[in-house]
Amino acid sequence: MRGLMRTMLCAGIVVAIALTTGTAEAAKEKKKPNGAANPAFAIPKEITLTADQQTKLDAIKKDEGPKLVELTEKLDAVLTEEQKTARKEAAAKAKADGKKGKDAAAAVDEALKLTDEQKKQRAEIQPQVAKLQLSIKEQIHGLLTDEQKAHYKLPKAKKAK
Repeated sequence: MRGLMRTMLCAGIVVAIALTTGTAEAAKEKKKPNGAANPAFAIPKEITLTADQQTKLDAIKKDEGPKLVELTEKLDAVLTEEQKTARKEAAAKAKADGKKGKDAAAAVDEALKLTDEQKKQRAEIQPQVAKLQLSIKEQIHGLLTDEQKAHYKLPKAKKAK
């Protein structure tokens, strides 16, 4: 009887460990960024997508999200840990001060104190990010109805220097 109890207890422990490990692995998988939360995929609240449009948007996210994550990670890799902290703090301060758009970006850039090499690296990557974000927005714009497009404005294309 004792042997049976011990065997059942051990089996229970093994099952618990297996379930915990599987859950931890699933949590790690979920935490992998896929880019779908990026603002490039944002749809204004005035727009309600049909099921077909949502399916198409999900496909765009699936195709373009990983590319966006890769470029964003490249941009992030240029910064030191101190600069990342400074960026986070400057962004929070800019938001608290009511700054938006270019004003907020300028405040964050000023806080970063980038070296010339970092500026050069970011200057190579940022146009790629902007191009991909514009492509995503154009794809989303293309799946909207005319009425929905009234609420979804595409950014104006910048002239090449």
